[in-house]
Amino acid sequence: MTNFLIGRQPIYDRQHNVFAYELLFRDENNRAPALSEGTQASNQIIVDTLLEHGLHRIVGSHRAFINFTRDNILEGTPLLLPKDRVVVEVLESVAIDQTLIDAVRDLSRQGYMIALDDFQFSEEWVPLLRLADIVKLDAQLDGEAEARACVECLKPFSIRLLAEKVETEEQIRFYEELGCHYFQGYYFQRPHIVKGKRIDSARQAGIRLLAEINRPDIELDELCAVIAQDVGISYKLLRYINSSFFALPSKVDSIQRAVMLLGLLELKRWASLVALSSVPGKPQELIRTALIRAKMCELLAAGAGEKKTDQYFLAGMLSILDQLLDGHLEEVLQDLPLTPVLLSALLGHEGDSGAALQCALHYEHWRLDAVAYRDFGPQAIGKTYLDAVAWANEVMELLN
Repeated sequence: MTNFLIGRQPIYDRQHNVFAYELLFRDENNRAPALSEGTQASNQIIVDTLLEHGLHRIVGSHRAFINFTRDNILEGTPLLLPKDRVVVEVLESVAIDQTLIDAVRDLSRQGYMIALDDFQFSEEWVPLLRLADIVKLDAQLDGEAEARACVECLKPFSIRLLAEKVETEEQIRFYEELGCHYFQGYYFQRPHIVKGKRIDSARQAGIRLLAEINRPDIELDELCAVIAQDVGISYKLLRYINSSFFALPSKVDSIQRAVMLLGLLELKRWASLVALSSVPGKPQELIRTALIRAKMCELLAAGAGEKKTDQYFLAGMLSILDQLLDGHLEEVLQDLPLTPVLLSALLGHEGDSGAALQCALHYEHWRLDAVAYRDFGPQAIGKTYLDAVAWANEVMELLN
């Protein structure tokens, strides 16, 4: 049986909160499966997701959009998945006839959400439009005139619109004005830099704390004092450390006690995480992204035999600072006392920690032709990514 790499891309609502994730897949040679292989591919995703990894580990509490071929739908493959956790995405290439319409109607009646992928209006789609919950519009394929005409044709139907492959602020505004409810694309993973913008005081405080926590020469007593100065972060950190995630033998009621049980490096790591998550005005998905990158870098390094993996973890975590602060990464990092090795990893993806970070970024953006780290094969890197996602989901549940 062919093995498939699994990735995911967030789908956001109008408030830029995550609504769902679309599951992505390639075969072990990094190729998208041909149409004739599509049924096997979707079945393999389900097997991998449910039996090997678990749906919750990959998408958390969110829904999963999964592409299904005509054969998948006729065979009832979506019925293997819980109806409240998946969105059945009908490919634009399916042959529409009464048999398919009946099969989709049966899924809808059983409570499955139906989405139509890469939609282009034609009369043959009308029976499926009456059953669909979501229609996906391709922002790269459609011009503004075509998109407006398509939306006009869709007005008689009770559906929600999803704009995919959005990459610019102009596209977001245009599709918001058209009435789109959901958005998908790399626009949300880019820093939105505003020239001349000053970092507000709340964000500045978070960065100052982050800088103090990660001073190479900071002593134990100093670290405890720095953390204790911020009541909110101290509370969050102690609540987090006392969670079942750490399973410590006794309750931790002070930062000093936390250091004794976790060690200085671990405490710096988790204090940095809480400091990042406390920066206001940014979606929590950005913190999840930082966690996934951090853990993936750490796991890659550990898998390669590296003993000191904290630098790899920190590189992944700090890689989102430009998005978090709406500034250029070079400028943001000037205020942090980072080692030259870590700076080179973050700014130029140099050194081994830089190579691990670049691998994590390529996989996250689904640039599989560029994914590489040491002698790791695609399957090993793919598993590392899914393990990092599962870990990040678990941590995020505790932070919220």
